[in-house]
Amino acid sequence: MLKGLRARILAIIAVVTCLTAGVTGIAVTVVVRDWVYQDAQDAVLTAFRHDMQSFEGRPMRPVPGSGGQEWATPSESLGLPSDYAVEVDGRTVQAGTVRPQDIPAQMRAELERVPSLYRFQRLSGGRVLVAHSMNRPNAVDADTLVVYSVQPLDDVQQRLDRLTLVVLVAVGGSALLGILVALVVARIVIRPLSRIQSVAARVTDGDPEARLPGTTVTELRDLTQTFNSMLDRQNESIDVLRRQDERSRRFVGDVSHELRSPLAALVPAAEVLREEAAALEPGHDLRRASELVAAEVDTLAGLVDDLLEMTRLDAGAAEVRSEPFELVGALREALTARGWRSVELDGAPLTVESDRRRVVAVVTNLVGNAIRHGAPPVAVTVGTAPGEVVVEVRDAGPGVPEGDAERVFGRFAKGQEARSRGGGGGAGLGLAIARDNARLLGGEVDYRRDGATTVFRLRLAR
Repeated sequence: MLKGLRARILAIIAVVTCLTAGVTGIAVTVVVRDWVYQDAQDAVLTAFRHDMQSFEGRPMRPVPGSGGQEWATPSESLGLPSDYAVEVDGRTVQAGTVRPQDIPAQMRAELERVPSLYRFQRLSGGRVLVAHSMNRPNAVDADTLVVYSVQPLDDVQQRLDRLTLVVLVAVGGSALLGILVALVVARIVIRPLSRIQSVAARVTDGDPEARLPGTTVTELRDLTQTFNSMLDRQNESIDVLRRQDERSRRFVGDVSHELRSPLAALVPAAEVLREEAAALEPGHDLRRASELVAAEVDTLAGLVDDLLEMTRLDAGAAEVRSEPFELVGALREALTARGWRSVELDGAPLTVESDRRRVVAVVTNLVGNAIRHGAPPVAVTVGTAPGEVVVEVRDAGPGVPEGDAERVFGRFAKGQEARSRGGGGGAGLGLAIARDNARLLGGEVDYRRDGATTVFRLRLAR
């Protein structure tokens, strides 16, 4: 999910923003929570101090008949709220609502020991225990009086709930703001990359004028200059290679055309030599020389034809003349014309619409390759597949070495000795021209090994 740079930027900024807002919110909550409790405690302590100041101005005396164990003000009352607990010298004078277990022993001992002391202790349930010790100089036999009170911390929970809501809203708002900032940052960061991708796509499509626009950002300016310089050098290299390729094609074409004139005279002369040599005795030196010259002239004529065809294909000047024709009959005529009577042709009559000359040239190139580099029997099979016409050329040769299945379709690629019969045959252009012609017709030529059989296959759209 985070493979894209945009997604990573969004995730990182959003996570950092949320973490920062969360940590800040927690810190603020802790601090403000203490303030809320402190404020509530101060309010309780202030009210308690006021009551204690009013109480300290009243005299106490023993209640008659109590034996000095009960004490009262002149109005027979302590003058304190009924929920206050009062202890005199450790004896409870007024129980109030304070539970003895709520009073820590350490607090009680400290209050009884030190007069005029205020103490408070936070209790569970949002309550606070406040206490005050005092000496009543006008009290009879009274050393120390301690007053305890348990008061609720008013409105603390409601204030804390409001604080939590505010913190949650702040964290959520910070996260949303972080996402918006991340979107803006991602757009700023991704935009130059998108431009580079767009320019690279134009370069891939062959646009030599594609360049990155200038920018004022230092890092992007350096990248833009480097990228544009790379494209300039690439175009220079491509221009050099294009000119070299044009010169090579022109040289091949010129040489081929120049060779056609002498070949036009050599081919008939080779035929005459071949006919005259047939009348000589086998093994005669003149007969062997004549047959050799005739064979080499035929080879040279085929090479010139291949070079001319290759030049036309490279120049884009090859014409495709599509018309309906019967494929099996056309192949049988071509095989017979070349004297390949030993090649088996199998297939039912099949009418296709394509360039007859080029289809026949592809198949005869494949057959010639099988005869020169394979082993008999050589067979041609014509069939169909869904939406395709398939012509397979099979031979019993050792096939193409492993890893060379595509190399054999390169120009001037020659078979190894293991697949060469007698070491002769061709300049290595036959399969390359066959594939180029097949692709020109919208088809393909490929190679596979079927058991002990080598198969070159032509596939054409029906």
